[in-house]
Amino acid sequence: MMVPRFFVEFVIIFSIFWWPTHGRILTNCEAAKELQKAGIPKTFISNWVCLMRSESGMNTSLMKGPGTSSSFTYGIFQISSLNNKYCIRGRKGGVCNKKCEDFLNDDISDDIICASKIEKAEGFKYWKGWLNKCKSKPLPDVANCKRRRRRDTINSDIIL
Repeated sequence: MMVPRFFVEFVIIFSIFWWPTHGRILTNCEAAKELQKAGIPKTFISNWVCLMRSESGMNTSLMKGPGTSSSFTYGIFQISSLNNKYCIRGRKGGVCNKKCEDFLNDDISDDIICASKIEKAEGFKYWKGWLNKCKSKPLPDVANCKRRRRRDTINSDIIL
């Protein structure tokens, strides 16, 4: 039995465009290391980790919606597409100049940059999860998370 060509093409196209984005669930220490690497001050890292836990469960590829005005929220920080303020679905734009879908991958460096812009503009109160689960509550202890330092290799050969 031969499978019709259009069916095979449909399956291939569907697989390419609609295959679920696979993300990763970060640990508190993995999140803290990423935040430190991005330059977030150590004094705020516990707040950021709590925010990430409360908004997305540390899932880098979480997308929720539709919500208010058919908006969706994206990524580990659940950045909203509402009014195209911080990102725009399907094309670059907003304050962060990103497609909202860009926040659904394992690389959270761009998520951190955008979330920092949101925090500077609106404070942590932008995120309901932070207000409900982090504000004036015990924060995750990330003090024992060690950040690996790169060791430069030194060539010890002496040339005479």
